[in-house]
Amino acid sequence: MTPLAHGIGARGDLPLSVGTLAVVAGAALFVSFAALLAGWKEPRLAGIAKGRPVFTVSSGAALSVTGITRIAGALAVGVSLWSALFVEDSTVENIAPRMVYVLFWIVIPLSSVIFGDLWRLFSPFEAIAALTKKFRHAQPIVKNSQSLYGAAFFLLLFLWLELSFHRPAGRTPLAIMLIVWIGWCSQGAVRGGTTWLGNNDPLAVLTRLMSSVSCFTVRKNRLVVRRPIVGLAEVPTQRGLAAVVLVVLGGTSFDGLSRTDWWTSLISGKMDWARTLVNTLGLLFVTALIISLFLGAVRLMQRKDENSDPMFEDGFAVSLIPVLIGYGVAHYFSMAIFEGQFLLIQASDPFGFGWDLLGTRTSYVNYRLVSSTTIAAVQASGIIAGHIAGVVVGHDRALESLRKRESLAAQLPLVALLVALTIIALLLLVEA
Repeated sequence: MTPLAHGIGARGDLPLSVGTLAVVAGAALFVSFAALLAGWKEPRLAGIAKGRPVFTVSSGAALSVTGITRIAGALAVGVSLWSALFVEDSTVENIAPRMVYVLFWIVIPLSSVIFGDLWRLFSPFEAIAALTKKFRHAQPIVKNSQSLYGAAFFLLLFLWLELSFHRPAGRTPLAIMLIVWIGWCSQGAVRGGTTWLGNNDPLAVLTRLMSSVSCFTVRKNRLVVRRPIVGLAEVPTQRGLAAVVLVVLGGTSFDGLSRTDWWTSLISGKMDWARTLVNTLGLLFVTALIISLFLGAVRLMQRKDENSDPMFEDGFAVSLIPVLIGYGVAHYFSMAIFEGQFLLIQASDPFGFGWDLLGTRTSYVNYRLVSSTTIAAVQASGIIAGHIAGVVVGHDRALESLRKRESLAAQLPLVALLVALTIIALLLLVEA
């Protein structure tokens, strides 16, 4: 069975050469940083993150809405598991691969960037937590419930399945992954409730972090509107936050590397587990490289600032969340557009019974819906905008947490890191 392809624009689709684009992007980051140094002397994001309430819904209405959306979420998870277990092992007939790799991994997290935390609205595990609330103690004690390392570990396993395993869309590996995920989140919802899910469900953690840049959030049944990215100031500094962000960044970076001619020739002729081994080593190496670059930059900042905060790197990992989003747009935008159409076609017959529930079963994917030039422009813009936003957030976080706030040298390692990540991302984009 052929695995799903993560289509990204070819080199010829970009309106500028890689050299020109890299120079423009690097210059934009340094100019942005210089402007921030000149005019941004005090931390601002936290002060405006509260936003403005737009309207309030009653508890009954909120319960009704979340009841409907979480039933829909349960159906989506259930359909995915059923298909992975019982429907023909083919990406044409089986909806599970696109449910997992398109709906859960791409559409929900990236849509949360715009609309707010959608997984919290649709998660069936939140429904389990609500239904079992009365059976828990008022303050449940769940070991490591405030740490994100468990979520980082599961995200790494998922990325290994998606990018390294030789049959990522196969029924068996998908079924195992879904069963483990459902079991893990269900037991945690019963034992630890919503708090546990927010820190241990890998999809919940990812969408929570990505939705922090959204203009919309919900607080106590109130829809709140705020400026873009200011919600990052409210992201709590937790152990493992850096691990989550860096694991996903490493995975998307390897995704770009694995589509280059050099990597394709490297794994050419290698089949099954031999290919899996090489891809696994590549994924681990790229992830370790991204982690090393980040830790090197923040440790240098910490030393220059004479700061002994043990969670220093987790605090500054917030500045990489916009970068993570930019990488997500660059690597998955075209996949969402084209494979998303295929998902709608398959949704007419999710169980393989020959149904046509939505009238789309005989439809075709329109590959001309978005031009390759537009895709490439969106990808490049996403990378550059994400890194510029990262400079802004990093500068604001530096003003808030550094002891030597006036020191230019203390912030330069982070800016240099963002410039390096920008150039790496653009190189991988155009070479893929």
